[in-house]
Amino acid sequence: MKRQDYIDWLRNLAILFLFPFHTARVFNDNPEFYVKGPVDTFSSALVNISSFWFMPLLFLLAGMSSFYALRKRSARSYTKERGLRLLVPLFFGLLVVVPPQAYYAKKFHEGYNGDYLGFLGPYFTDFSDWTVLTGISPAHLWFILFLFLISIAVLPLMLTVIRRRYAPAWLGRPAAALLPAAVLASLSFLPEIGGENIFVYACYFLLGFLIARHEANIADIERHRRVWLCVAVPGALGILVERFTAGSQTGPLFAAWHHPVYWATLLALLGYGRRYLSRRSAFMDYFSRAAFPVYILHQTYLIVIAYYVVRTEVPVGVAFAAIMVSSFCLCIATYEVIRRTPGLRTAFGLRAPRPVPAEPVGQRGIRSPGSGTTGRPRASAHRLPRVPGAGAVSGGVRDGVERDGGRGGDVE
Repeated sequence: MKRQDYIDWLRNLAILFLFPFHTARVFNDNPEFYVKGPVDTFSSALVNISSFWFMPLLFLLAGMSSFYALRKRSARSYTKERGLRLLVPLFFGLLVVVPPQAYYAKKFHEGYNGDYLGFLGPYFTDFSDWTVLTGISPAHLWFILFLFLISIAVLPLMLTVIRRRYAPAWLGRPAAALLPAAVLASLSFLPEIGGENIFVYACYFLLGFLIARHEANIADIERHRRVWLCVAVPGALGILVERFTAGSQTGPLFAAWHHPVYWATLLALLGYGRRYLSRRSAFMDYFSRAAFPVYILHQTYLIVIAYYVVRTEVPVGVAFAAIMVSSFCLCIATYEVIRRTPGLRTAFGLRAPRPVPAEPVGQRGIRSPGSGTTGRPRASAHRLPRVPGAGAVSGGVRDGVERDGGRGGDVE
């Protein structure tokens, strides 16, 4: 089955976008973040114009990927894989990765001067509210928790769709394709968990699954990408104006406006992604394996660095760049350690390396006595010329498949 490279691209770009996004959270006009610096208009605009699409995009892509995964795996294998690659990193993250965020938030907002070990006891016994900054919380790992719960909860429905061969062709027609926005708007009024609506995200997940279920849908979304863009851009600008003037509004009237814009934005991203990102890239091959560990680590590194940077008197632009670039570099450096350490690979949801097939005995080049040569056949004089760069390409594929266990993340 041909790999859908544009899904890797979109997912990886969304994860990379978390670095400028969460750095902007340090400087935007919302005071509810672990560490805060001077308010900056650019940061506020960046958060307001993007906060409504990139997490739904990750759930949508996860739903598409689940369809491709269930074409290759049984339900039992799918469930086991979800547990190993989502629950194990979640629990490790809750115990090791997330607590430093609350520690530095307590130092910044409350002037806490105690040591880290002294902080951990009260932290792990404070279950008062998941939305507070200094009590126990999944922090940014709520995405992993929600993804696991949604993946398991809707599995029977996904299997039913596959078994009955249901192909929702209506998702490829522009007028009908906007109908899910009404469902999303209705679900948005259901209760939230820790400030996030799992029902809305489950709907995005299922919509991704249904889109992938019918290949013609994806082609139609690509063909109508300009239509979706013409809905998304003016709508997003209107939402930006709303949030800078009246603030973020709720209620049925605003939900009826917001959710078609949200949904059209995702369709535009899918359409343009399939049109221009259906190709391989050396960086994306690498980052597809690094993406999940980077996601787990990024906010902790970012907050720790921000705590020290915002206490200096450097301009906001310099501080923004320092926090964003330093946290990204630390994430990549840590990934390089993780992928070489078996225990850490498991803790961060990476697959075990696939073993390199043993070379047949007859091909090992046993040296003949006194010959000075190996037992391999001599090269023919009529051998085709070596293609420049072929060794590098094959070596990269071999590293990606045999040593790192294939392109990872949550795509398959």
